[in-house]
Amino acid sequence: MIEKVTIKNYKSIRELTDFELNPINILIGANNSGKSNFLDVFSFLRDTLLDENLQNERGVKIAGLQGVLQKRGGGESICFHGEQFFQIGCLGSPFSYLLEVGKKQPNRYYRICDEKLSLTNAEKKFFDLENGTVVLYNEDGINWSSKGPSNGGTGLGCLLRHDRADRHASDFAKRLSEMRIYDRIHTEMWSPIRAPKVSKGETILDEDGGNLVGVLHQLSQVQPKFLSELNSLLKILFRDFARISFPSNERGEILIRWEDANGQIANTAQLSDGTLKFLCLIAILKNPNLPALIGIDEVDANLHPKMQVILAGMFEEAALHTQIIATTHNPDFVSMFGPDEIVILQQHKGETEMRRFSTKGALELWLKHFTTRKLWLMGELESRW
Repeated sequence: MIEKVTIKNYKSIRELTDFELNPINILIGANNSGKSNFLDVFSFLRDTLLDENLQNERGVKIAGLQGVLQKRGGGESICFHGEQFFQIGCLGSPFSYLLEVGKKQPNRYYRICDEKLSLTNAEKKFFDLENGTVVLYNEDGINWSSKGPSNGGTGLGCLLRHDRADRHASDFAKRLSEMRIYDRIHTEMWSPIRAPKVSKGETILDEDGGNLVGVLHQLSQVQPKFLSELNSLLKILFRDFARISFPSNERGEILIRWEDANGQIANTAQLSDGTLKFLCLIAILKNPNLPALIGIDEVDANLHPKMQVILAGMFEEAALHTQIIATTHNPDFVSMFGPDEIVILQQHKGETEMRRFSTKGALELWLKHFTTRKLWLMGELESRW
C-alpha cells in the first residue's frame, strides 16, 4: 500500500528520501540504530488520524496533534538534534501525502506547518489549510466545508470523518488510520493478556496484546477455518498438544483452555511467554481482515527456532494482502528472507542510515561463498558500503 516513504528530522532519522517499502521489510541493526524510530513514524502518522484523546505520561488526556506529540514527549523529543520541524511523507499510488510539524518561531508550540494530499498523475484538491482552518473539497473539487481541524488534528483526519469528502481519498486515509504497530506486547505474569476477558466482538489485536483472548474467541466464532488452522499450527509445534478452545466462566468472561494428549488442562496464566507471543502473532498475521500495514518490534523474541520457521511462512502468506515491517536481532531468522526483504540500519555521525541488503556491491559473489547469517556474524552485513 505504501510504496515509498520520505522522512526528515524524525528522531534519529535526519533525512530519508523516497525509501521503497516492499511487502516484507525485515529491519536489522545494532541497538540504537533507529529501528524503533522508523516503526514509530508509521505509528505517529496513524495516531494523527485517530479521533480520540491520547494520554501524556501523567495520564492527562490531550486532544489531537498535541496529544500525539505529548505521547512521545513533545515536539522537542521528536525533532532531530537542534531542528524545530519534522516531515513525514508517503506515496501510496495514486496518492501522495506530506505532513510537516514544527515551530514557526522560537518558544512557540509545535503545530502543523504544511499538509498536502495530492494525486501522482493529476491536479486535484482534497483539502487546504488556511489560517488554521481546514477547507474540504468533494469529488468534483467543490469547496463544501470550511472548519477548524477536529480536536486540533490534521486535514487528512477531517477528510476521513466526513461522508461528503472524496471517497477514494477517504479510503486512503482510512487505510492509514488502520495501520498497526506492535511494539509493546506484554506477556509478563501481571499483564492483561493473561486475564479472562469479556468478549467485545473485536477481531483486531490491541498493540499491547491485551485483548488476545477476546480476539481469538471472536475469530474462532466468525471464521470457522481460523480455529482449525490454529489447532493445526499448535499441533506442529507442541508434540502433546490436543486442542485449544475458548469457554466462558460464570462471570461471562472468555478464557483460553489448552488441552494436551495426557488430559492436562492449562489456562492463559499458565502458558509460557513464547507461547503467548506466538498466539499473538497468529492473531495478527492469520487475521482474515488484515490492515494495510503491520509493524512488529522484536518479532522473534521469546520464540523457539521451530516457531520462527513457521513465522517466516506466515509472513510470506500475509504479505500477499498487507505490508509487514519487523525488527529482529536474530541472524537465523534473518537468513529466512531474501536480500530485497532485509533492511539494514546503522548510526553514522549521529544519524540513522538505511539501505537494503540487495544493494550490497558484488552481492551474488558474496552469497556464493557465504550465507546471510554468516555475513552478519562476520560484520559484513552491517558494514558501510
